[in-house]
Formats: sequence, structure tokens, C-alpha cells
Amino acid sequence: MERLGTLVELWRYPVKSMAGEELAEARVTYAGITGDRVYAFVDNNNKSDFPWMTGRQGHDLILFKPVFLKGPAAANEFPDAAEFAIEVAAPGGEKFMMGDPKFTEFLEKRFGRSLRLRFSERCMTDARPVSMFGLATLRGLSEETGIALDKRRFRANFYVRWDDDAPFFEDQLVGRELQIGETVVVQLVKKDGRCIMITLDPDTAAPSPKVLESVYHGHSGCAGVYGAVLREGIARAGDPIYAI
Repeated sequence: MERLGTLVELWRYPVKSMAGEELAEARVTYAGITGDRVYAFVDNNNKSDFPWMTGRQGHDLILFKPVFLKGPAAANEFPDAAEFAIEVAAPGGEKFMMGDPKFTEFLEKRFGRSLRLRFSERCMTDARPVSMFGLATLRGLSEETGIALDKRRFRANFYVRWDDDAPFFEDQLVGRELQIGETVVVQLVKKDGRCIMITLDPDTAAPSPKVLESVYHGHSGCAGVYGAVLREGIARAGDPIYAI
């Protein structure tokens, strides 16, 4: 196998479009990273094929911080329902248990929308089970936009330092199978088409349209790549990444 780089950071996002959490290790399944985007809110008045309430409709949704009370451990292949219990801190300091009707009411009032909570152990991602983003791509976009971009804007599961330090190197790997650490195998299947979410500052939700403009005009609207999981296992920050 050819070594291509190193998994520097590993992230999951317990609630779709809310803040994520960095992990030292995680179980990677065919459905994605255990605990990733297992909760989401549906906009009841949105009849499109993308019915989710996200930061696109309410920018400061990304400022809500969900935390697993226990959390599905990487070593646990079959977590119990209780391990998915989450407490969410709102930007104003209020705290709610996920599933409490008062939290749904709070969000409905804040965003002016009729919402319905959905839970699924299968990750409710937009396109594919996992996503990968090169740190050199982050550097390249920062240089293009003149903004010191925070990696959290791009909401990836795997942040990678490639041995080839060229921005957008991961684009060359679409179609390839990669092994992460000892067991996990992912096939990169498509580039990640981007939306307004990457314009939002993860600490303030303030938009910087220039970020999306740069991605659209210079990179066909894509930054990062999506992957399908071919072999399950545990991935850890610091794992080497190989091309199979």
C-alpha cells in the first residue's frame, strides 16, 4: 500500500447543522461515524427532497452545541439507545435535552418555522456516509479569499494532512480506495458540492459570501470529498492513510 497522509482530526456532528465535536477515536460503520448526524429537525412546510432545518435557513443554528451525556463509545459495536442521549446548549446559555418538546418549541419560536425532530442511528448525511477534507485545501482557500478560515466551516468527518501538500489534492483521489489506520476502508466517490454553510463563521454565524464565491468560481462549487465505507472499524486521530 502507498502511504498518502495522516488523519489529523476526527469529527462528528450529533445534530444536523449544529456544532460538532472533535474525537480521539470513533467507530466508522457503513452508515457513517457512530453518533454523527443522528438527530435532525425537519421543516414541516418544506416539501422538497431536502426538508431539513439547517443553517441555510437559520444561520445561528450552527451556534447550538450538542453534547452526548455518555455517547456511543468507539469500542461498542452495538450502542444502546441511552447512549444517544444529548443535551444542547443554546447560544444564550439555555440548556435542553434533545427530545424535550420544549426544545422544539424554542427552535420554532426562534426561527419562525414548524419543526419536527427526527432520530436515526443511521447518519442523516446529505450525500454519502463520510466526508474528508485536506488541510492544504483549507490553506489554499484562505489564501484565495484573504480570510483565515476555520476548518469547522467545512463540517468534515476526516481532516487530513496529505504528504502531497497541494491544495485540493483529495480531488485526485475520487474513485480510489483508502485505508485509514488498521481496519477502516473508504472509497472516495465524489467531490463535495458546497452551499451557504461554508460562508458562516462557526463562532459567530456571520456570513462571508466570498468563501462560497471562491469555491464556485475557482473549483466548480466543490471543496472536499465524500466517501462510502467499504470496511468498518475504528479510526483514530493520527492514523496513517494509505491508497489500496
